[in-house]
Formats: sequence, structure tokens, C-alpha cells
Amino acid sequence: MMRPEYKVTLLGAGGVGKSAITLRIVSGTFTPTYNPTIEDYYRHEASISNVGPCVVEILDTAGTEQFASMRQLYISNSQSFAIIYSIDSQESFEEAKQIYTDIVEIKPANELAIVLVGNKCDMSNDKREVSTSEGAQAAKNMSNCHFIETSAKENTNVTQLFEKLVCLARDNVQSSSRSKHPSNGKGKKKKDGSRPRKSGCTIL
Repeated sequence: MMRPEYKVTLLGAGGVGKSAITLRIVSGTFTPTYNPTIEDYYRHEASISNVGPCVVEILDTAGTEQFASMRQLYISNSQSFAIIYSIDSQESFEEAKQIYTDIVEIKPANELAIVLVGNKCDMSNDKREVSTSEGAQAAKNMSNCHFIETSAKENTNVTQLFEKLVCLARDNVQSSSRSKHPSNGKGKKKKDGSRPRKSGCTIL
């Protein structure tokens, strides 16, 4: 029996730890050296609670400005997203908000499946520029957005993040399938022609 396949994409400014999180997921290792990424692609076999055995395509994207034009392709093809910022960088937090706007402009409302991720939560409070409450509030202001803080260095909440991304991708695939083949009134549009839109934030 073929395993279902899901596509997840990690987005964020350069240096926030997208590659470090990806390597934690696929190999369980941490590399402190920062090398700017253009695009890294992984196929990772996993068994996720409530999902089962599956193959996850993980796209670790460029964070540098000159590759921002590639985001439209990433966004169009992905089924769930991690928007990552570093808790010691207000600038990366603001860029995360802009990336969310980019996703909303491309993805239909019923296909939004996002986790806002504050990485490097192992850092001391005196280096923190974005509080946990600020991150949670930002996610709350976004549609279909969950929130979590992680540390790739300490392997804090990385597994939880990955499992959430896979579950969101799975739900997105199932929802898309139901909307294409509605039955018993499911998937019906509202009178204005739009589909019901979820909103809110889940703190993982």
C-alpha cells in the first residue's frame, strides 16, 4: 500500500534557523554553522500520530531577499507552512508577518494551514526581542494559524512542530478532496460565494 504524501514548506528570514529545524526533523542533528540556503528539498518517511505512515516532502527555502520572488511557487505547491522568525530578532518577526500576507494573497482561505514559529527559544531573556505573548497574539490575528516556540539547538518542540505541519497538510488534502466532491451538503458555499473561513490561534 502506497503511503500518502504531504508537502510542507519552511519560510522565514535568513538566519532564523529554518535549515537547523529541517535537519533536526530529517536527521536528528544540529549544525550551529549558518550557510545561506537557496533551496533544500527532502523526502522524509515518518509515522505520525493520528496520520499514520506517510512520506513528507519538506522544502527548506531561501531567506535572502533576492530569492523572495521564488516564494510564489513555494506557496502555490505547499499544503502547510511554517513561518519562522527568531525570538532575538524583531526584524525577522516583522518579515514573518509579511510572509503570512504573501501566503494569504496566493492561497484560498480554505487552504490556509500555517504554524507561526518563534525559534531559538533557548536564548536568555536579555537577548529576546519578541516575547511569547507577542508571537501568540500575532498568530491569533492571522487566519488558520497556530503558534509554537522552538529551539533547534536544544531540540525543543521540533517534533511537535513537524507533527502539526503534517496533520495540517493531511487535513488540507482531505478538505480539498471534499470540496471537489461534496456530499450531503458538505463543502457548500455561503450565499456570497465564499467558503466558511476558520480563524484563530492554537498554542501548541
